[in-house]
Amino acid sequence: MPPKANHTVHIHEGLATLYKRLGTPHWQLRYKANGKWARATTKQTKLVDAKREAMEIIVRARVLEKEGLLVTSKRVSTVAKLAIRRMEDELDNNMGKVTYKRYIQAINGYIIPLLGKHNIDKIDYKTLAVFNQERKLRMNQNRTVPIDPSQTVINTHNVALNRVFDEALIRGFMTKSQVPHLENKGVSSDRRPSFTANEYIKIYTNFETWTKTARKGNETLLRNVLANYILILANTGIRAGTEAMNLKWQHIAIEDVKGQKMLTLYVNGKTNPRKIYVPASVAKYLNRIKEQYEDIKDLTFFELIDKKLNKYVFRIDDKDATTKLGKVFSRYLTSIDLLIDKETEQARTLYSLRHFYATKMLIKGEVSGEWLAEHMGTSPTMIKKHYGHLNLRDIAVKFTGLWQIEEALEKQEKTLIE
Repeated sequence: MPPKANHTVHIHEGLATLYKRLGTPHWQLRYKANGKWARATTKQTKLVDAKREAMEIIVRARVLEKEGLLVTSKRVSTVAKLAIRRMEDELDNNMGKVTYKRYIQAINGYIIPLLGKHNIDKIDYKTLAVFNQERKLRMNQNRTVPIDPSQTVINTHNVALNRVFDEALIRGFMTKSQVPHLENKGVSSDRRPSFTANEYIKIYTNFETWTKTARKGNETLLRNVLANYILILANTGIRAGTEAMNLKWQHIAIEDVKGQKMLTLYVNGKTNPRKIYVPASVAKYLNRIKEQYEDIKDLTFFELIDKKLNKYVFRIDDKDATTKLGKVFSRYLTSIDLLIDKETEQARTLYSLRHFYATKMLIKGEVSGEWLAEHMGTSPTMIKKHYGHLNLRDIAVKFTGLWQIEEALEKQEKTLIE
């Protein structure tokens, strides 16, 4: 048997090998991970240092292997899952941002399906151009009228993709010079599509009939939840998805303000958490939602509020229903010929109900622009500059009206009208 070459060294009880290649002074490592042979550079020229670095690489690989993540692949899908894992860990430890949920959705919904098979260090402008085309096709799969992705959507996708690139940089899968610049050429969303008062009436007066045509099971539950979701969004102005989907029963309370019981919601989403005062009619819509779930339907509305349950208000199989509700809403609007806003020529979404609420409140003239900004968690610079901050509690009745919660519950009907 010929003697072993002095540039090859077996380590880790023969399960890994250090070797040198022509043209580089650094020791290279060959080891097995997930049943496959993998290679890595130790970036060390001295054998003693290379052995130490090699063992660290192997240990890291074993840890990731137990987590079920391929560490030998530079594919976007692999790195994207690592990025998701990092964000989920931060969310679990109360260190992450609420927007992480949107980035995770973007990664699972678009980045992995459309870019997953590419190597992370091979993503170039040509690849991104194809991605942009395929993204538009994917967004319009269930739409009768095609739309272009908005600047907001593209910005969310860009941030999500940059999270994947950051993960690749951390793990040495690519260099900074290999990270492409991401552009945003989406449709301007300065004017959001909304609804007129008559269109809104058409939405809630036709929904009951549409709900009755649903297949039994989850489809019926989904439509019933959506019906009241629509009414709550249109009467509170909270953000669909980020704020509404984070709402739990423990975030709902009844507060005595100057002798009147008022319904409050503690919402947390895109901006800082805030407490808002909402109309008593919202109690009726929440009560309808309560009656859809076996685990809480036997409780009275007040008992449910007192229990402060750590359960999401809007849930389908105890999962985030944001995407499902959005798709069903688009199908419903299509069925009643309201999907496209004639003024903006844009497709309406659940977020259009927030814009409808803002417009309605300003037209009524019962609250100022600054009050509305405080209530909706927005930051209009000019309004803040001229009016400053105010205490929403002092003007709570402006948002809630004088209708008592008990009265709303007593007048609850099985129809969606009102």
